[in-house]
Amino acid sequence: MESFYKNAEGGSAGSSAGGQAGGAVIGAVLSTVIGGLFAKGESKKALALQEELSKLSLAQQKQLEERLQDTQSETERQGMVYQFLAVQNNNEMLNRIQSKRYGSYIVLGVGVMLLALVVLKLAKRKNG
Repeated sequence: MESFYKNAEGGSAGSSAGGQAGGAVIGAVLSTVIGGLFAKGESKKALALQEELSKLSLAQQKQLEERLQDTQSETERQGMVYQFLAVQNNNEMLNRIQSKRYGSYIVLGVGVMLLALVVLKLAKRKNG
């Protein structure tokens, strides 16, 4: 019976060591996959930022570069870049909204003029 217990203990210790090694391998693989996914996400963000920066005009790029030279830390630089791009996007949206507003005013004015012409025609028919 004693030998049975010794074999059982030895067997459980061996399987535990094998389980730990397997767990370490699985942990390493998961760590590598997750790290790769994060790196892929960061590279997408960097690529999107580079595309946004390439859309800026030369004067805007120069202004941004001057501001970046004034800052010291990388986080401050990134914050300034994102803030600058947010302001640019906001200005673009405001310009689009304003142009649509003017377009609406033009359509409304043309509609009022057409309505006035129809009213005048009907008034002339009624009188004439």
